[in-house]
Amino acid sequence: MKRTVMLPMLAVLASLALTGCAPSAPVAARGADTPLEPIDAYALCKAQTLSLANPASPSGISWAPFESAVSLVRDDGAIGIYIEATNENRAEGSDGRDIGLFCRVGGTIGEPDWLGFGVGSRETDRDYILDILSRTDQA
Repeated sequence: MKRTVMLPMLAVLASLALTGCAPSAPVAARGADTPLEPIDAYALCKAQTLSLANPASPSGISWAPFESAVSLVRDDGAIGIYIEATNENRAEGSDGRDIGLFCRVGGTIGEPDWLGFGVGSRETDRDYILDILSRTDQA
């Protein structure tokens, strides 16, 4: 019971933390069965790809803010998101310093449906990643 009650509150708090501002009016509670929005996909993608971005040390990753991420809401309702990041643990100019995280996720806050995720090189993979995000999987 506590887990069910806490999940909507955690989603609201996470959303507020990501946007960096406090609401001026009360925020409508979003439950576990609420469909994902791009801000949710952004937070989920960061969490899902963190160990891929820097397996040795999760700290040291600088994420582009949500406003700089590219999000695509697909016809099937899934959200594709591309987030640029910098692995501060690597020297400037070295491979793997400038990375692009990408995720395709649908479902709800309580039950995300992962369609794919990964980490690529920002310089070489951006157009390819954006193309992948926009595709709808065929069964």
